[in-house]
Amino acid sequence: MRVLVAAALVGAWVTAASASPAEPAPAGRASGCEPSASPGISTQTIDVQGVPRQYRLAVPSEPTGKRPRPLILNFHGGNSNDVQQAVYSQLEEKGPARGFVVITPLSNLRLWDDKPELNFFEASDANLAFTSALIDNTTASLCIDTKRVYATGFSSGAGMSAYLGCKLSRQLAAIAPVAGVNVVAPCPHGKPMSVIAFHGTADANVAYGGGPGAIKGGRPDIDLPSVETAVQAWAGRAGCRTKPASQAIGTEVQRIAYRGCARGAGVVLYAVTGGGHTWPGSIDAPMLGHTTQDINAADLILDFFAHHPPSKNAKS
Repeated sequence: MRVLVAAALVGAWVTAASASPAEPAPAGRASGCEPSASPGISTQTIDVQGVPRQYRLAVPSEPTGKRPRPLILNFHGGNSNDVQQAVYSQLEEKGPARGFVVITPLSNLRLWDDKPELNFFEASDANLAFTSALIDNTTASLCIDTKRVYATGFSSGAGMSAYLGCKLSRQLAAIAPVAGVNVVAPCPHGKPMSVIAFHGTADANVAYGGGPGAIKGGRPDIDLPSVETAVQAWAGRAGCRTKPASQAIGTEVQRIAYRGCARGAGVVLYAVTGGGHTWPGSIDAPMLGHTTQDINAADLILDFFAHHPPSKNAKS
C-alpha cells in the first residue's frame, strides 16, 4: 500500500517559508550525559546498512543541565521531503523552543513503504532500519531521555508513525499521526500507547470514513477502517474506557478523548469538520482542502508529548 500526498502542492507553499530555531525553554541533562551536536538546525547523514541516509536535526540552544532531552521523529508525506515537512509541521521551530530535539528524516525514494500490493501501510525494511539507527545514534550522541522518544508525521508519514507505534512500541512513549492514523493495521497487543491523532472529515486523500477505495489514487480494493474506528482500537489497546468524551473547539473541531487508560496513557482524536488532507494550524494549501486555524496541531502535539508519559508527581 502506498499513501501519496500532493507534495508539490505543499512544497509550493513551504519553500517560500523558512524554519529558524527559536529560544527554547530551559531543560537539563543527566550526570555524564554530554551532547555532541551543536545547537540549531543542521542536515546530517548516517550510514545504514552501507547506504548514506539524510535527516534534519534541530537541537535546543540552551545547555541541557541535569535532565536529558525528549526526542521527536517527524516523518514527511509520500513524495515530499524533510525540508517541506520541517516547515509545514512547524515542529522544527516549535519543538526546540519547548526543549525537544527534533529529527526530520528523508525517506529513500520519498516513500516510507514499498509494498503497494498490501491493504495496510507497512514500512520498508530499509526505512525501519533507518529509524532504529536514528534512535540508537541520537541516544548515544546526544543527551536523550530514552523514555521520552516520540513519532509523528503527515499522510504517509502519519502511517509511518502509527506503524512504529506497533513495531517499536517499547522504544516510543507516544505517537501523533496527522491525516493517516487509519492506514495501518490494528495492533491490539503490546504496551498501552499514547496517541494523539488529527484528521479532516473531508479528506479526499485518506477518507475519514474509511471503506473501499479510501486512498486517493490507490487501488479501489484497499479497504480501510474509519478514522474513529482506528483511534478506538488504540484506546482498546491502552485499556481506556470504551465511551469517549467529545468537546467542540471553535466551530470546526471535535476533540474526542478516551479516559481511564492504563499506565497513564492518553488517546485523543481531533476531528476537523470539513477539513482536508492538511496539517491543522499550518499554512493554507487549498488544493489539499481546507486547513483549520481553530487548533494548531504542532502546539497540541508538543503539549501531549510533554505529558506522556506523565510525571511521577502527576495525578492518575
